[in-house]
Amino acid sequence: MKKLLIYFSIIILSVLMVIIYSNNKKNTMIGIYLESTNENNIIISEDTSPIVMYNKTNKENIFDNLKSGDKIRITYDSIMETYPARTQIYSCKLIEKGTLDNIPKDTLNKLQEMGWTFDLSN
Repeated sequence: MKKLLIYFSIIILSVLMVIIYSNNKKNTMIGIYLESTNENNIIISEDTSPIVMYNKTNKENIFDNLKSGDKIRITYDSIMETYPARTQIYSCKLIEKGTLDNIPKDTLNKLQEMGWTFDLSN
């Protein structure tokens, strides 16, 4: 009976560790930064459609030094499937300064058709 209890405890502990690990798993993505006029921050990845980023870092001003067109790397956990998609980010790093020319025109047009507005003068 004691051995059965020990085996059962080990199995439960192993399952809990897998659940905790899978819930804490973070992903990374590289893409182009885009800021809307209502201060939403968007990443446009080569693989996916635009994704609105919500800041879950400890830095309030994480997007302040970024300009639309900059290449960035983010760490996130999951992506909510809406259009545009949404995610919470845990880090954001500038990889390379860019320009508005780096933003795919078709993506920008789709967002504008949906009512999104952007300052395209920088």
